Amino acid sequence: MNDVSNHDASQAAALPDVSRLSVKNLLRLEASVVRELRRRDLVRTNNKPLGDIAEHVVWLARGGVLEPNSTKSHDITTASGHRIQVKAMANRAAGSAARFSPFRSADYDTAVFLVFDAEFDIVEAFEVKSDLIEENVRFIPHVAGRQPSLTQVRTFGTDITAEMQAAYAGIDAA
Repeated sequence: MNDVSNHDASQAAALPDVSRLSVKNLLRLEASVVRELRRRDLVRTNNKPLGDIAEHVVWLARGGVLEPNSTKSHDITTASGHRIQVKAMANRAAGSAARFSPFRSADYDTAVFLVFDAEFDIVEAFEVKSDLIEENVRFIPHVAGRQPSLTQVRTFGTDITAEMQAAYAGIDAA
């Protein structure tokens, strides 16, 4: 083995056993890795598994079926047939002007919005009826959808923070 291979092997042996980390600590570790890759100019985005985690949290809270990724308009269908679209963001410097990812379909009943802080705790969660999004969030042609701001979500939504925090607290047991 050459020196580079020996170095890589010794570094791999020093890696932590991530199978023992909580979901929150896995997200923190992932964020630190992305920050370092950005510092090295190796990646250009902060794409994260946060959206998938958010969907799982809402599914834990509401039950039903977590739809396949290919489902266009919603992420969860409850036992009563209620269709939920899930959106998430990490708390950003833009504050309440920060925008969630766009809605490109209105074929859902409600949307649940989760806001995570820098430590990946859920600090805000709101549920908004689809017709309120359709009526109050303008269509943006270049994103081909409606992209609500955190301010709009706070204005039109029902605060469900405690419910989502409780579900998130149980994610490692699920």
